[in-house]
Amino acid sequence: MLTVGGYARVSDIGQMGDGRDGREGVMRQREDVHALAKVKRCDVHRVYEDNDTSAYRRRVKRRDFEAMMIDLASGVINGILASNIDRLFRQPRDLERCIDIYEQARRPMIFATTAGDFDLTSPEGRFQARIHVTIANKFSADAARRVARQKRAEAVQGMPHKGQRAFGWKDAEHVDDREAELLRIARKDILQGKKVATVHEEWTKLRVRSPQTPPGKTIGYSSVRYVLRNPRLCGYRAYIPQEVRERSGRVDPVEWLVERTDGTPVMGQWEKIFTPDEWRELIDVLDARKNTGKGRKIGSTVIKRLLTGIARCAKCGNGLSSGMYTRGTTSYEKYGYYYYCRRADGGCGSLSRSGPPVEDHVEKILLGNLKKRARQVKPTAEEDPELTKAKADLKQIEADKAEARQLRADDKLSLAEFAREISRLERKERETGEKVSALSAAPVRAGSAAARIIREWGRYTVDVKREEIVKSIEAVVIKPAGKGGAQNGEFRADLVEIVWK
Repeated sequence: MLTVGGYARVSDIGQMGDGRDGREGVMRQREDVHALAKVKRCDVHRVYEDNDTSAYRRRVKRRDFEAMMIDLASGVINGILASNIDRLFRQPRDLERCIDIYEQARRPMIFATTAGDFDLTSPEGRFQARIHVTIANKFSADAARRVARQKRAEAVQGMPHKGQRAFGWKDAEHVDDREAELLRIARKDILQGKKVATVHEEWTKLRVRSPQTPPGKTIGYSSVRYVLRNPRLCGYRAYIPQEVRERSGRVDPVEWLVERTDGTPVMGQWEKIFTPDEWRELIDVLDARKNTGKGRKIGSTVIKRLLTGIARCAKCGNGLSSGMYTRGTTSYEKYGYYYYCRRADGGCGSLSRSGPPVEDHVEKILLGNLKKRARQVKPTAEEDPELTKAKADLKQIEADKAEARQLRADDKLSLAEFAREISRLERKERETGEKVSALSAAPVRAGSAAARIIREWGRYTVDVKREEIVKSIEAVVIKPAGKGGAQNGEFRADLVEIVWK
């Protein structure tokens, strides 16, 4: 009596809310396997079962099917029983794998279904099996096209995605308050300079999970990037064809927006988390950090030290790296890490300085500079030549308009000429007025931004602080301490020079 393996599979568990979980179909197939085993007088070692699993999609891994192939090749089982051959194979390459095992086995084997047997060791049997699998593949391809056409039509209508919820929503339409707040905070922080890697670290500490996160895990870095780029956040509908997903895996949803005939994005029928302008602003910042073509992605890693690359050696001008003091030493207990000129990076290798005192000094000087800026008052017109000229231009435009009206009253300008001239002057007046407003408000905005930075500095992460530092500081030059070094380990501010932009 041959020991065989049975196989049962259903492609999906049914639509959301229809009350089916696929078990009914699987149980019928299991009954067919055991009934067939009695007819063939075989002993069923195990029924391998893949519930809610496609045999057509290329990227889908069928766990029990793969286990069955291993047992078949190793001799644990000597054949396969199934209700139908299309339960086993929808892709010809899977059938060919099975045929290879049967051809090389050199032992009695069986391949049977309720619709008939297939002798995979003979040319005729392989031919019949290949015909059946080719037909099954064609049926699956036709069904896939129909489903794709329906999903595309739903996308054009702005209907929400079916199935698993998206991060930020508790269902297809309604926002999840906790996840939405995480996204809003992340957007604000990223615009201020925080890296996606830092956001990922913070979410990991909070034990954040996406709907796709495996049990026992936290959300991955690539998932954080994906959810931040999701057009759904601002209501835009995206549609990524299934064949694209299977060929490329996770793709950028920004590139797959559904548009109307006039080129505008289709808006979806669900609650929004961002406005379109807020989402576009976030995407622009993320795109600006993409790979430049050399080395690793910009912004893809977390820089742990505040002045890495900003601090420079006064002797050779090389950017300083950071390192940790040896554990157990006094320096490690007091400072933890240091900056040094690294020979491997092209530096002289003859300078190092404890990190925290230098960083504290630079932060203190920068915040003092920002406080002065925050107290800055709006200059008078005499102090700003460009503003003075813009205001003078406004007065001249008003005079030109008065002259044009007088010329028209004296019948020296035709109605058409007068209309064109007034239109030109009014357009110029609007543009100049906007310029005056911008120049007048610039110092106020600068002071307001500085006050905000001072107020929020304590909660900034290292990368956000670095973003603000490089806006004002060109470099922090560290000078050698000389033969005597620092007395009693005291920090010497005279050995640190800040080069302002």
